[in-house]
Formats: sequence, structure tokens, C-alpha cells
Amino acid sequence: MKCMIINIIRNVCSIFLYAFILNSYCYADQAHNFIRIPIDVPLKDLDPTFAFCEASIELSEQLFIGLTEVLFNASDCQVVPDLSEKWTLHENASVYRFFLRKNVFWVKGISGECIRPVTAHDIEWAIKRNIRPETDAPYAFALNILKNGEEIHSGKIKDISKIGVKAIDDYTVEFTLKYPASYFPYLLSLWIYRPLPAEVVSSHKDKWTEPHHILTNGPYIVKKWEKKNQIILRKNPHYYNANSVSLPEIHFVIVQQGFAGLHLFNENKLDILGDGFLSIPYEKLPIISNSEKYQNEFVSFPKLSGYSYILNTLRPPLDNVLVRKALSLAVNRKLLTDIITQCNEAPATSFTPPILLNISKISEMPDFGIDFDPHQAKELLKQSGYENGHNCPELLLMHPVSENHSLIAKSIQTFFKFYLNIHLNIEAKDWEEYNKIIFQKDRKKAPHLTSFAWGADYPDAYNWLHDAFLYSQEFTGWNNKNYDYLVEAAGKDLNRNHRNQLYQKADNLLVKEEVVFIPLFFVAGKYLIKPSIKNHPIIPTYGQQLMRWQIKTNY
Repeated sequence: MKCMIINIIRNVCSIFLYAFILNSYCYADQAHNFIRIPIDVPLKDLDPTFAFCEASIELSEQLFIGLTEVLFNASDCQVVPDLSEKWTLHENASVYRFFLRKNVFWVKGISGECIRPVTAHDIEWAIKRNIRPETDAPYAFALNILKNGEEIHSGKIKDISKIGVKAIDDYTVEFTLKYPASYFPYLLSLWIYRPLPAEVVSSHKDKWTEPHHILTNGPYIVKKWEKKNQIILRKNPHYYNANSVSLPEIHFVIVQQGFAGLHLFNENKLDILGDGFLSIPYEKLPIISNSEKYQNEFVSFPKLSGYSYILNTLRPPLDNVLVRKALSLAVNRKLLTDIITQCNEAPATSFTPPILLNISKISEMPDFGIDFDPHQAKELLKQSGYENGHNCPELLLMHPVSENHSLIAKSIQTFFKFYLNIHLNIEAKDWEEYNKIIFQKDRKKAPHLTSFAWGADYPDAYNWLHDAFLYSQEFTGWNNKNYDYLVEAAGKDLNRNHRNQLYQKADNLLVKEEVVFIPLFFVAGKYLIKPSIKNHPIIPTYGQQLMRWQIKTNY
């Protein structure tokens, strides 16, 4: 009871604090021609090289453009030129040549001064910077498709000039891949491939994204940045497609707790809430989704995003595949989505979203994926030597501080105890401490399980079975030559049907045979959007294209 009272007091104080911050620059009863968006992380910088969390990706999308962008419609998506005007394929799709627009410029923050054109040399320089091991870019693995990319990033090759990217001239850049890849233009939409102004980065080092130094080439520039409170962007007057930018300003407000964000939304101090823009608290979703009050504000739709637990296969008892499989079979995914996540979340029996595996009805594939089966779970636990949980060590699950992570973890804790009599300890840590603990070198001291949320960076299964897997591998410690072969072969195969068959086998190996992941659910986007916001196409991946949104000011 004492802890409950303390938490209530803490939450109320947080609400008043956030309200005070917002009231300092925006009033609820004033019409405004900017959109107010919450983000849940106080960013240290705006460098797209280090974009990783959803907030940093959202900011990168507004400030920097790359060679391509992905456009989504109701049933499909397509990759189109952005910084580039066109591209050509050579040597059976292992060499791509991109031809840049000549009207894209580096523009200075605050002043909006046009500095110089963006060139192919900026792309080459950025990729060489990002692939260096010492840069430690979190998405550097997405560069491994380039010739010698993986070898340079691992330190096996020291000569950075051997990377498969070259500026042919000021407005032509050529990429040489390690093998043919039809999905490569999708990769180029990622922030890790975006050009950088070498002279500014080299001169100001880790301070180059400060408002007085930063140069950007996207639809917005930095107008103001209060590090722990807000980031204000304004329309880039020199953006090549400025006529298509509807929002003159975007105000990103740092709000770290969902309940505080909901309070501010209800007080008309925020225009949107949800997903990458600070998640709506799970416990409030049933009320919101069924309330007349929110019927004109609540939006829900499927996303290319999944939520799983990854397993530390090097720490006993999870070094035993029978234990790992028993844990996954003991999870009642439908109950989890019906009671906890709600709002159109789909139970996940695979790691990769089925649509990316060309599976329309997973129920028609009985040999694919893993589902709830408590009887088999108990039998496998018995075979492992831990019948009814006897002598099974307690497991540790660690996740970042989050209301949503906590609710899911407590549900999994209940499933493990009820069906297997296995006790699961749960610890929540702030982001920096969390990363230090889960990725420590001594894997037998690292937690047994941790949460793993992955949203598609580009709409291809390779992004899940290669990129997401590669990122998680440092935690799992799991290696499998057959899995590596399947994913590598799929990445090289230009026949889409063949690729999907290989991807399906790889996913099955990951979640059914070896159980390195416990898939839980596929995420549905859940947003609250004020009626004043018009034409707001929300894409199912990260990095919303806010330039296309509109706001009605006379409300």
C-alpha cells in the first residue's frame, strides 16, 4: 500500500511537471499552425548515424533525406527516388548506380541559410564513416550488403577504401554489393545510408548537431532545441519539394510516461499520442477504444512490427532447447492479446510478420510456427529433467522501464508459474543501465530473457531474419550454420517465391525448432489524433512522413 501511494504521488507530480513545461510555450485554447508531438527519450544528438530508438528515427526522417523513400498504400508499398532522380542496375543486380538531384542543399539550422548542394561525395563519406568499427553505429549491420562491408566493420579489412561505394562524380554514386539483392533500394531509405556534411561533422565532432552547427537536407530544419524539454523544427525553405510540405512547424515535446501524455492530450496540449510518439498506456486502451469521447480521435491499424522475448541460450537452464521450447509453448498468446495488449494486436506464432513471408492464412500451415500447448510444454520440461519445475533455477527477465513492458512481463510471469511452476523474476532498468547489463560479456551473468520489439525498417523478411536477428545475436549467443545458410541463400535469390520458402524455413528454425525467440504478438498501431489534424497517412514502419500531414487552425 505504501508503494502504491508513493507511485500515485509520483505520477501526479509528473503530470503537473509536463503540464508546466508545455504551458511555457503552448496554450490549449490557442489555435496554432504547428503540430505538438510527444517523444519519450531526451535525445543526446540528432545524428542519423546513431538513430536507433523510435524518437531518434522520427527526427531523422524529418531532417534528413536519403536516395530513396518507401511509399505505402492500403495493400502494397513501393520504393521511389528521393534524393536521387533515378537508378540503374548492372551486373545482375549486384551493382547499383544512382543519379542525384541537383537541387538538394545542405541548410543551416536556426538561420535557414543555404550552404551548398548535397553531392555523391557526401554519401560516400557518410557510409565510410558509418562502417568504421570505432564509429559504433547501431545500424551498421545494414551496410553489410556492400562489398567488404562486413569485413571492414568487423576489423578484418582495415582499408576503408575497399567498401563497395564510390562517388563517380558529384551527382553519381555507385554501390557494389557482395551479392545480387533486389531489396537494396529499400535499404537505401534507411538513415544509416543518408549523406552527411563531412566538413561540419569533422569540425564539430559530437557537437555537430547542435542548433548553431547542424546542416540538414530534409523537409525541416532545427529552429530550437531545449535538450530535456522540446525540439522545434520548421519548414526548410530550400527543400527541393517544399511545395509538398504542409506543416510549417513541428514541436517535439519530451514526455516520458504514457499516462502523462494522455493527460496532456486530453488537455489539448498535444495533437497526437501513440506508438513512436509515446505509447498510449495499455490499461487505458479498452476505455479509449470503446469510448464515444474518443471515437473521432482513436485510430488503429496493423503494423509491420512485432514484440518477442529473446532468450540467452548460454545461461542455464536456457542452454537446453527443451526448456526453451517448453517456455514458448506455455505462453497463451491469444489471452495475452485479448486481455493485456488489446486493440487488434495479433497473436504471433512466427518471428517474421506472415505477410512478409507471403503467408495469407497461417492457420492453413500447421507445421509452421509455434503456438500455445501447455500439455506439450509440461512434457518437454519433464524430459529436460525439471518435471513440474522441480530444481529449475529461477529465471530473470529484464526490460527497459515502461508501463507496457511491465504489464506484458507480469503476464508471462503468470504463464510460466501456472503452467510450468517456473518462477520468473522481473527487473526494469533505465535505458543506459539496461543496455550495459543485457549485453555484458559474461553471458552466464546476463538475464535469461529480455523484451525485443522490432518494427520493419524496410518491407522485406531479410530485415527480420537477418538484420533483427543479427542485432539480437549478441544477447542470445546462438549460432547455427543451417540458419545462416537459409538466410544468406534467400538474400541472394531474385526469385520471390524461392526466397519466401527459404525465409519460412529460417523462421521455423528460429522459433519452433531451436526457440531462440518467443514470439508474442504483432503490433497494431494505436493513435489518438486530434480532429484538427487532417490528411495524416500513418505508415506501418518507423519514420512518419509528417511533411504530408495538415492542420486546420480554426478550431
